[in-house]
Amino acid sequence: MGSTDNDIYIMIITVTVVLLLLLIFIVSFLFIYRSRQVRHLLEIESVREKYMQEILKTELEIKEQTMKNISEEIHDNVGQILSLVVLNLSQIDPNDSDAAVKIERGTRLVQKAIGDLRNLSKTLNSDNIASLGLMAIIKSELEMLEKTGRYKTALTLSGEEKRVDGNKELVLYRIIQESLNNIIKHARAQCINVFLGFDNNKLLLEISDDGTGFDINNIETKSIYKNGSGINNMKKRAGLIGLSFSIKSTSAEGTTISMTMPLTD
Repeated sequence: MGSTDNDIYIMIITVTVVLLLLLIFIVSFLFIYRSRQVRHLLEIESVREKYMQEILKTELEIKEQTMKNISEEIHDNVGQILSLVVLNLSQIDPNDSDAAVKIERGTRLVQKAIGDLRNLSKTLNSDNIASLGLMAIIKSELEMLEKTGRYKTALTLSGEEKRVDGNKELVLYRIIQESLNNIIKHARAQCINVFLGFDNNKLLLEISDDGTGFDINNIETKSIYKNGSGINNMKKRAGLIGLSFSIKSTSAEGTTISMTMPLTD
């Protein structure tokens, strides 16, 4: 009888220990799961915060770059047009039979200056950038380059243009701007070609030039790309919006930047 009571006592203790261990395991599992869940949520929040900070930074950089473009455009184009208007007006003689022709010429020049200023203002506001669409944005950038007289540009569209999420479009626009700025600063190119394609819910973008190019494998040794900051910025931003980013370049044969991004309905 005593042996049976002892066995029962041992069984009760064993079951209790097993249950306690099971309870400890469950509590530990829930604690670890909750900790991982909290950590995951914090990581998501951190990524979201970094994304929003990058969007803000991108907006500021776009406005800074656009202001620079506007300054140059006003100085080189609008300012020159208005100077011609002043010259035309100063030469008008009320008794001159050509006065009406000169006034009409001056009026056309003023209208052109107003049109140029309106086009410039459209590129300053990020809301306007979002409303224009990629095709119009790229076209506007290339037209500015054409006006300098230093570059021949071409823009090709394949497929039907689809809109991109506003924030992603803003980041993509900054990548395009930075790519074109790199060409201006380093490539010594004469021709710039941009391909924009929409196929199977994917966006395809290629920016190529006929400049000096560089050796991809030895990019760190190139003085103009010593820190690779421009390229690194583009790659970082590309990763932020799920954009596949690659560069092909050959010395003396130019550079091509290719980007691919999935589109969601």
